[in-house]
Amino acid sequence: MNLKKVVISILSTIAIIAAIFTGINITNRTASAAMNDLAKKNKYVGVTYLYKMLAVNNIKYNKFYTENKIVYRNHGEPEGIVIHETADPGATAANEAIYFNREWNKMYAYVHAFVDHNQVIQMMTPNYGVWGAGPMANDRFVQVELCEENNRNDFAKSINNDAIWSAKILHRYHLKPTNATHNGKGTVWSHAAVSKFLGGTDHGDPVGYFAKWGYNMDQFFDLIKYYYDLQDAKPKKPVKVKKESFSKNVVQTPTKKDGQKILMHDAYVYNNKGRRIRNKATLKAGIPVDILNTKTINKSKYYHIGKNQYVVASNIDGRLRKLSHNSYIYNTVGTSDGKTKLMKNSLVRTYGGQIKIAGIKYYAISPTQFVKAQNF
Repeated sequence: MNLKKVVISILSTIAIIAAIFTGINITNRTASAAMNDLAKKNKYVGVTYLYKMLAVNNIKYNKFYTENKIVYRNHGEPEGIVIHETADPGATAANEAIYFNREWNKMYAYVHAFVDHNQVIQMMTPNYGVWGAGPMANDRFVQVELCEENNRNDFAKSINNDAIWSAKILHRYHLKPTNATHNGKGTVWSHAAVSKFLGGTDHGDPVGYFAKWGYNMDQFFDLIKYYYDLQDAKPKKPVKVKKESFSKNVVQTPTKKDGQKILMHDAYVYNNKGRRIRNKATLKAGIPVDILNTKTINKSKYYHIGKNQYVVASNIDGRLRKLSHNSYIYNTVGTSDGKTKLMKNSLVRTYGGQIKIAGIKYYAISPTQFVKAQNF
Protein backbone atom coordinates (compact mmCIF):
# COMPACT_ATOMS: atom_id res chain seq x y z
CA MET A 1 0.00 0.00 0.00
CA ASN A 2 2.77 2.40 0.94
CA LEU A 3 4.62 1.54 -2.28
CA LYS A 4 1.50 2.31 -4.28
CA LYS A 5 1.24 5.71 -2.61
CA VAL A 6 4.89 6.42 -3.36
CA VAL A 7 4.42 5.55 -7.04
CA ILE A 8 1.31 7.70 -7.27
CA SER A 9 3.17 10.56 -5.57
CA ILE A 10 6.12 10.29 -7.99
CA LEU A 11 3.82 10.19 -11.02
CA SER A 12 1.93 13.20 -9.73
CA THR A 13 5.18 15.11 -9.24
CA ILE A 14 6.33 14.25 -12.78
CA ALA A 15 2.99 15.39 -14.16
CA ILE A 16 3.24 18.69 -12.30
CA ILE A 17 6.82 19.29 -13.51
CA ALA A 18 5.82 18.44 -17.09
CA ALA A 19 2.91 20.84 -16.86
CA ILE A 20 5.18 23.57 -15.56
CA PHE A 21 7.71 23.12 -18.39
CA THR A 22 4.92 22.91 -20.96
CA GLY A 23 3.53 26.12 -19.56
CA ILE A 24 6.94 27.76 -19.76
CA ASN A 25 7.39 26.70 -23.39
CA ILE A 26 3.91 27.91 -24.31
CA THR A 27 4.57 31.19 -22.49
CA ASN A 28 7.89 31.65 -24.34
CA ARG A 29 6.32 30.92 -27.72
CA THR A 30 3.43 33.25 -26.93
CA ALA A 31 5.81 36.00 -25.79
CA SER A 32 7.89 35.67 -28.96
CA ALA A 33 4.80 35.72 -31.17
CA ALA A 34 3.50 38.73 -29.23
CA MET A 35 6.83 40.51 -29.82
CA ASN A 36 6.49 40.02 -33.58
CA ASP A 37 2.90 41.28 -33.42
CA LEU A 38 4.13 44.34 -31.55
CA ALA A 39 6.95 44.85 -34.08
CA LYS A 40 4.53 44.79 -37.02
CA LYS A 41 2.60 47.74 -35.58
CA ASN A 42 5.57 49.99 -36.30
CA LYS A 43 6.44 51.81 -39.50
CA TYR A 44 9.75 51.26 -41.26
CA VAL A 45 12.11 54.19 -40.75
CA GLY A 46 13.81 53.83 -44.15
CA VAL A 47 17.53 53.86 -44.87
CA THR A 48 19.99 56.60 -43.95
CA TYR A 49 23.21 56.37 -45.97
CA LEU A 50 26.33 56.94 -43.92
CA TYR A 51 28.15 59.11 -46.45
CA LYS A 52 25.19 61.52 -46.55
CA MET A 53 24.81 61.59 -42.77
CA LEU A 54 28.51 62.33 -42.34
CA ALA A 55 28.49 65.04 -44.99
CA VAL A 56 25.79 66.93 -43.09
CA ASN A 57 28.02 66.83 -40.00
CA ASN A 58 31.17 67.70 -41.97
CA ILE A 59 32.78 64.34 -41.14
CA LYS A 60 34.98 62.53 -43.65
CA TYR A 61 33.56 59.29 -45.04
CA ASN A 62 36.28 56.63 -44.93
CA LYS A 63 35.44 54.19 -47.71
CA PHE A 64 36.10 50.72 -46.36
CA TYR A 65 35.49 49.00 -49.68
CA THR A 66 38.02 51.01 -51.68
CA GLU A 67 40.86 49.65 -49.54
CA ASN A 68 39.35 46.24 -48.78
CA LYS A 69 37.24 45.19 -51.73
CA ILE A 70 35.99 41.77 -50.62
CA VAL A 71 34.41 40.06 -53.62
CA TYR A 72 31.81 37.47 -52.71
CA ARG A 73 32.97 33.95 -53.48
CA ASN A 74 29.75 33.11 -55.33
CA HIS A 75 30.82 34.91 -58.52
CA GLY A 76 30.41 38.27 -56.81
CA GLU A 77 26.96 37.58 -55.31
CA PRO A 78 26.15 37.23 -51.57
CA GLU A 79 24.66 33.95 -50.35
CA GLY A 80 22.62 35.36 -47.48
CA ILE A 81 22.69 37.69 -44.49
CA VAL A 82 24.24 37.47 -41.01
CA ILE A 83 22.41 39.03 -38.06
CA HIS A 84 24.61 40.51 -35.31
CA GLU A 85 24.02 42.60 -32.20
CA THR A 86 26.47 45.18 -30.94
CA ALA A 87 26.81 44.14 -27.25
CA ASP A 88 27.18 47.87 -26.56
CA PRO A 89 24.28 48.99 -24.32
CA GLY A 90 23.21 52.58 -24.84
CA ALA A 91 25.00 53.08 -28.17
CA THR A 92 22.71 54.14 -31.02
CA ALA A 93 23.06 53.23 -34.67
CA ALA A 94 24.49 56.70 -35.29
CA ASN A 95 27.03 56.28 -32.47
CA GLU A 96 28.17 52.93 -33.85
CA ALA A 97 28.28 54.09 -37.47
CA ILE A 98 30.45 57.11 -36.70
CA TYR A 99 32.76 55.04 -34.50
CA PHE A 100 33.23 52.30 -37.10
CA ASN A 101 33.77 54.87 -39.85
CA ARG A 102 36.63 56.33 -37.82
CA GLU A 103 38.16 53.19 -36.29
CA TRP A 104 37.63 50.26 -38.69
CA ASN A 105 41.25 50.20 -39.84
CA LYS A 106 42.41 49.90 -36.22
CA MET A 107 39.91 47.34 -34.94
CA TYR A 108 39.56 45.40 -38.21
CA ALA A 109 35.79 45.25 -38.11
CA TYR A 110 33.06 46.62 -40.36
CA VAL A 111 29.47 45.74 -41.31
CA HIS A 112 26.98 46.81 -43.95
CA ALA A 113 24.45 48.44 -41.64
CA PHE A 114 23.57 49.39 -38.06
CA VAL A 115 19.96 49.30 -36.92
CA ASP A 116 18.16 50.66 -33.87
CA HIS A 117 14.57 51.70 -33.10
CA ASN A 118 15.08 55.05 -34.78
CA GLN A 119 17.39 54.46 -37.77
CA VAL A 120 18.79 52.04 -40.31
CA ILE A 121 22.22 53.36 -41.27
CA GLN A 122 23.75 51.68 -44.29
CA MET A 123 27.52 51.92 -44.09
CA MET A 124 28.40 50.96 -47.67
CA THR A 125 27.13 49.12 -50.71
CA PRO A 126 26.21 45.49 -49.93
CA ASN A 127 27.74 44.52 -53.28
CA TYR A 128 31.01 43.75 -51.48
CA GLY A 129 31.82 41.86 -48.30
CA VAL A 130 32.89 43.25 -44.92
CA TRP A 131 34.84 42.22 -41.81
CA GLY A 132 32.06 41.06 -39.50
CA ALA A 133 31.93 37.29 -38.96
CA GLY A 134 35.36 35.87 -39.70
CA PRO A 135 37.05 34.59 -42.84
CA MET A 136 34.58 31.77 -43.49
CA ALA A 137 31.66 34.22 -43.73
CA ASN A 138 32.99 37.60 -44.80
CA ASP A 139 33.08 36.75 -48.51
CA ARG A 140 29.67 35.05 -48.36
CA PHE A 141 27.19 37.25 -46.52
CA VAL A 142 25.73 40.72 -46.13
CA GLN A 143 26.04 41.63 -42.42
CA VAL A 144 23.93 43.85 -40.18
CA GLU A 145 24.34 44.88 -36.52
CA LEU A 146 21.31 45.37 -34.26
CA CYS A 147 21.85 47.92 -31.50
CA GLU A 148 20.84 47.12 -27.92
CA GLU A 149 17.66 48.79 -26.65
CA ASN A 150 16.58 49.41 -23.05
CA ASN A 151 12.83 48.84 -23.27
CA ARG A 152 10.42 46.42 -24.91
CA ASN A 153 8.79 48.89 -27.30
CA ASP A 154 12.11 50.11 -28.69
CA PHE A 155 13.30 46.52 -29.04
CA ALA A 156 10.19 45.74 -31.09
CA LYS A 157 10.79 48.79 -33.28
CA SER A 158 14.43 47.83 -33.82
CA ILE A 159 13.72 44.24 -34.87
CA ASN A 160 10.99 45.52 -37.18
CA ASN A 161 13.49 47.83 -38.91
CA ASP A 162 16.09 45.05 -39.03
CA ALA A 163 13.66 42.50 -40.47
CA ILE A 164 12.43 44.83 -43.21
CA TRP A 165 15.96 45.85 -44.25
CA SER A 166 17.03 42.20 -44.25
CA ALA A 167 14.03 41.17 -46.36
CA LYS A 168 14.86 43.91 -48.86
CA ILE A 169 18.44 42.65 -49.08
CA LEU A 170 17.22 39.11 -49.79
CA HIS A 171 14.96 40.43 -52.54
CA ARG A 172 17.75 42.55 -53.99
CA TYR A 173 19.95 39.51 -54.53
CA HIS A 174 17.13 37.10 -55.45
CA LEU A 175 17.62 35.01 -52.30
CA LYS A 176 14.70 33.18 -50.70
CA PRO A 177 14.62 33.26 -46.88
CA THR A 178 15.68 29.97 -45.31
CA ASN A 179 16.71 29.56 -41.67
CA ALA A 180 20.31 28.44 -41.06
CA THR A 181 19.94 28.41 -37.26
CA HIS A 182 19.64 24.66 -36.76
CA ASN A 183 21.61 23.04 -39.59
CA GLY A 184 23.94 25.68 -41.03
CA LYS A 185 22.07 25.69 -44.33
CA GLY A 186 20.16 28.75 -45.40
CA THR A 187 20.21 32.42 -46.26
CA VAL A 188 19.44 33.88 -42.81
CA TRP A 189 22.23 33.33 -40.27
CA SER A 190 23.05 34.53 -36.78
CA HIS A 191 26.68 35.16 -35.84
CA ALA A 192 26.21 32.23 -33.44
CA ALA A 193 25.31 29.94 -36.35
CA VAL A 194 28.41 31.05 -38.24
CA SER A 195 30.53 30.13 -35.20
CA LYS A 196 28.82 26.75 -34.85
CA PHE A 197 28.67 25.59 -38.46
CA LEU A 198 31.39 27.50 -40.37
CA GLY A 199 34.00 28.38 -37.74
CA GLY A 200 36.66 31.07 -37.94
CA THR A 201 34.86 33.01 -35.20
CA ASP A 202 33.53 32.28 -31.72
CA HIS A 203 30.80 34.88 -31.17
CA GLY A 204 27.28 33.90 -30.06
CA ASP A 205 25.22 36.97 -30.90
CA PRO A 206 22.41 37.85 -31.10
CA VAL A 207 21.16 34.80 -29.17
CA GLY A 208 21.82 36.08 -25.65
CA TYR A 209 20.47 39.55 -26.38
CA PHE A 210 17.32 38.14 -27.96
CA ALA A 211 16.79 35.87 -24.94
CA LYS A 212 16.77 38.94 -22.70
CA TRP A 213 13.50 39.89 -24.40
CA GLY A 214 12.08 36.34 -24.50
CA TYR A 215 12.91 36.21 -28.19
CA ASN A 216 14.98 33.97 -30.49
CA MET A 217 16.36 33.60 -34.01
CA ASP A 218 13.49 31.38 -35.15
CA GLN A 219 11.02 34.14 -34.31
CA PHE A 220 13.19 36.76 -35.98
CA PHE A 221 13.40 34.58 -39.08
CA ASP A 222 9.58 34.44 -39.07
CA LEU A 223 9.52 38.24 -39.02
CA ILE A 224 11.95 38.48 -41.94
CA LYS A 225 9.91 35.89 -43.85
CA TYR A 226 6.71 37.85 -43.16
CA TYR A 227 8.15 41.01 -44.68
CA TYR A 228 9.81 39.13 -47.52
CA ASP A 229 6.46 37.64 -48.53
CA LEU A 230 4.76 41.01 -48.08
CA GLN A 231 7.30 42.70 -50.36
CA ASP A 232 6.99 39.84 -52.83
CA ALA A 233 3.22 40.33 -53.03
CA LYS A 234 3.48 44.01 -53.93
CA PRO A 235 3.38 44.84 -57.66
CA LYS A 236 6.78 45.93 -58.90
CA LYS A 237 6.85 49.40 -60.39
CA PRO A 238 9.37 50.08 -63.14
CA VAL A 239 12.22 52.16 -61.80
CA LYS A 240 13.82 54.82 -63.95
CA VAL A 241 17.45 55.35 -63.04
CA LYS A 242 19.19 58.55 -63.99
CA LYS A 243 22.92 58.32 -64.45
CA GLU A 244 23.51 61.38 -62.35
CA SER A 245 21.63 59.86 -59.40
CA PHE A 246 24.50 57.53 -58.55
CA SER A 247 26.75 58.95 -55.85
CA LYS A 248 30.46 59.10 -56.47
CA ASN A 249 30.76 57.52 -53.01
CA VAL A 250 29.12 54.25 -54.09
CA VAL A 251 31.21 51.67 -55.92
CA GLN A 252 29.11 49.42 -58.14
CA THR A 253 29.96 45.74 -58.50
CA PRO A 254 31.58 45.05 -61.88
CA THR A 255 28.91 43.69 -64.20
CA LYS A 256 29.24 39.93 -64.33
CA LYS A 257 27.31 38.31 -67.17
CA ASP A 258 26.73 34.65 -67.88
CA GLY A 259 30.00 33.11 -68.98
CA GLN A 260 32.08 35.31 -66.69
CA LYS A 261 34.06 34.45 -63.56
CA ILE A 262 35.68 36.58 -60.87
CA LEU A 263 39.48 36.66 -60.60
CA MET A 264 40.49 35.85 -57.03
CA HIS A 265 44.23 36.48 -57.55
CA ASP A 266 46.16 38.89 -59.77
CA ALA A 267 46.76 37.14 -63.09
CA TYR A 268 49.23 37.41 -65.94
CA VAL A 269 47.85 36.95 -69.45
CA TYR A 270 49.40 34.20 -71.59
CA ASN A 271 49.23 33.15 -75.24
CA ASN A 272 48.19 29.70 -76.46
CA LYS A 273 51.76 28.44 -75.99
CA GLY A 274 51.75 29.34 -72.31
CA ARG A 275 54.07 32.32 -72.78
CA ARG A 276 53.29 35.52 -70.95
CA ILE A 277 52.15 38.40 -73.16
CA ARG A 278 54.57 41.09 -72.02
CA ASN A 279 52.68 44.12 -73.27
CA LYS A 280 49.44 42.99 -71.61
CA ALA A 281 48.75 44.48 -68.18
CA THR A 282 48.33 42.17 -65.20
CA LEU A 283 44.65 41.56 -64.48
CA LYS A 284 43.74 42.57 -60.93
CA ALA A 285 41.97 40.35 -58.41
CA GLY A 286 38.28 41.09 -57.98
CA ILE A 287 37.39 41.79 -61.61
CA PRO A 288 35.10 39.66 -63.81
CA VAL A 289 36.60 38.07 -66.93
CA ASP A 290 34.89 36.48 -69.93
CA ILE A 291 35.40 32.73 -70.07
CA LEU A 292 35.25 31.44 -73.64
CA ASN A 293 36.45 27.90 -72.89
CA THR A 294 39.19 25.96 -71.13
CA LYS A 295 42.50 24.78 -72.55
CA THR A 296 45.30 22.58 -71.26
CA ILE A 297 48.70 24.13 -71.92
CA ASN A 298 51.85 22.34 -70.77
CA LYS A 299 49.69 20.05 -68.60
CA SER A 300 48.11 22.99 -66.76
CA LYS A 301 44.53 24.24 -67.00
CA TYR A 302 43.95 27.71 -68.44
CA TYR A 303 40.85 29.77 -69.15
CA HIS A 304 40.53 31.29 -72.62
CA ILE A 305 39.48 34.91 -72.02
CA GLY A 306 40.04 36.56 -75.41
CA LYS A 307 41.75 36.25 -78.75
CA ASN A 308 44.92 34.27 -78.00
CA GLN A 309 44.64 35.32 -74.34
CA TYR A 310 44.62 32.89 -71.41
CA VAL A 311 44.86 33.01 -67.61
CA VAL A 312 45.91 30.20 -65.27
CA ALA A 313 42.72 28.58 -63.96
CA SER A 314 43.95 28.40 -60.35
CA ASN A 315 43.63 32.20 -60.17
CA ILE A 316 39.86 31.65 -60.43
CA ASP A 317 39.11 28.12 -59.23
CA GLY A 318 41.71 27.83 -56.49
CA ARG A 319 42.56 24.63 -54.67
CA LEU A 320 41.93 23.28 -51.18
CA ARG A 321 44.90 23.20 -48.82
CA LYS A 322 45.06 21.84 -45.28
CA LEU A 323 46.40 24.09 -42.54
CA SER A 324 49.14 22.55 -40.43
CA HIS A 325 49.01 25.45 -37.94
CA ASN A 326 46.40 27.88 -36.65
CA SER A 327 46.56 30.92 -38.87
CA TYR A 328 45.58 34.57 -38.71
CA ILE A 329 44.02 36.35 -41.69
CA TYR A 330 45.97 39.28 -43.15
CA ASN A 331 44.87 42.17 -45.33
CA THR A 332 46.48 43.64 -48.44
CA VAL A 333 49.22 45.37 -46.46
CA GLY A 334 50.04 42.36 -44.28
CA THR A 335 48.32 43.37 -41.04
CA SER A 336 45.98 41.26 -38.92
CA ASP A 337 43.59 41.98 -36.07
CA GLY A 338 45.35 39.27 -34.05
CA LYS A 339 42.00 37.67 -33.20
CA THR A 340 40.43 36.08 -36.26
CA LYS A 341 41.90 32.63 -36.86
CA LEU A 342 41.60 29.73 -39.23
CA MET A 343 42.12 26.60 -37.21
CA LYS A 344 44.71 23.85 -37.67
CA ASN A 345 43.58 21.01 -39.96
CA SER A 346 40.97 23.25 -41.64
CA LEU A 347 40.64 22.96 -45.40
CA VAL A 348 41.08 26.40 -46.94
CA ARG A 349 40.66 27.31 -50.60
CA THR A 350 43.64 29.31 -51.86
CA TYR A 351 44.01 31.03 -55.21
CA GLY A 352 47.00 31.28 -57.53
CA GLY A 353 50.62 31.07 -56.47
CA GLN A 354 52.32 32.52 -53.42
CA ILE A 355 52.66 36.28 -53.19
CA LYS A 356 54.93 38.45 -51.06
CA ILE A 357 53.68 41.19 -48.78
CA ALA A 358 56.40 43.06 -46.91
CA GLY A 359 58.80 40.22 -47.68
CA ILE A 360 56.57 37.45 -46.27
CA LYS A 361 54.97 34.77 -48.45
CA TYR A 362 51.19 34.38 -48.42
CA TYR A 363 48.41 32.56 -50.22
CA ALA A 364 45.32 34.52 -51.25
CA ILE A 365 42.01 33.22 -49.87
CA SER A 366 40.04 36.11 -51.39
CA PRO A 367 41.06 39.19 -53.39
CA THR A 368 41.78 41.04 -50.13
CA GLN A 369 42.50 38.31 -47.56
CA PHE A 370 45.69 36.30 -47.15
CA VAL A 371 47.15 33.47 -45.07
CA LYS A 372 50.87 32.92 -44.45
CA ALA A 373 52.18 30.18 -46.75
CA GLN A 374 54.25 28.65 -43.94
CA ASN A 375 51.04 27.66 -42.13
CA PHE A 376 50.13 25.05 -44.76
